[in-house]
Amino acid sequence: YASWLTAIVVLVFGVLLSALIARAINEYIKKNGVKQEAGTISRLFSIIAYTTVAIIALYLMHINVTGLLISAGFLGIVLGLAAQSTLSNVFSGISMIIAKPFEPGDYITVQTWQYSRMPSTYPHEEFIPGYNGVVNKIGLLYTEIIENNIPLYVPNSILNQALVINHHRSETRALRFRIELTSDISFAELKRVIRAALKKYNANRGVAIQIEHISQNSYGVSVAYSVKTGKDSGPLDPKIKEAVMEAVLSFISKRRHSVR
Repeated sequence: YASWLTAIVVLVFGVLLSALIARAINEYIKKNGVKQEAGTISRLFSIIAYTTVAIIALYLMHINVTGLLISAGFLGIVLGLAAQSTLSNVFSGISMIIAKPFEPGDYITVQTWQYSRMPSTYPHEEFIPGYNGVVNKIGLLYTEIIENNIPLYVPNSILNQALVINHHRSETRALRFRIELTSDISFAELKRVIRAALKKYNANRGVAIQIEHISQNSYGVSVAYSVKTGKDSGPLDPKIKEAVMEAVLSFISKRRHSVR
């Protein structure tokens, strides 16, 4: 009877401890912003923990569990091979929830195979080819990213291997674009127009406006500035760039009308 009593004690304490750990896992995941999958992960842990406790209790009762363990091992191998891709996504999702390279609401760029950049071709800057969007949900199998109001479902195993640029983790970002102008446009006046447009969007920190090249009838200008990072801000804030372009076009139009 001693072995049975020991087994019952182990079973009771094992179940209680497993329940406490499952609850702690559930609370931890909810606290870290992945509420949708908290229940699933905690239940998955509970199943594994309860099964382990039950096998230990049976062993303490001197019940032969060798056949059960062999069968379970064989079944595990078969299921592991059949669901290799699914299990890879599950474990990748759990690792991302723990490591937290990004959270729901973060604006990220996802790039893979294997972390290359596209060279600059004037007037375009060098850029990183990838998918940009706001993280909406981190699931066990897929992570949902919203790009231009369209949901993208990326397998977690892909994200776990990809280069993920989290634009939200930096307080400020340095941005830059180029403008091609005819040589009759005053560079000094142009700078004042661009600075005034940037100031309206509080993008007047770290401003650098300079001539990059000069040809017979035109010259190229690069505009660099820093902005505060927002939840939905992308690699280049289109509103700021659009405002600068509109100001430049308005300035050129007024100047040419005055010349006439």
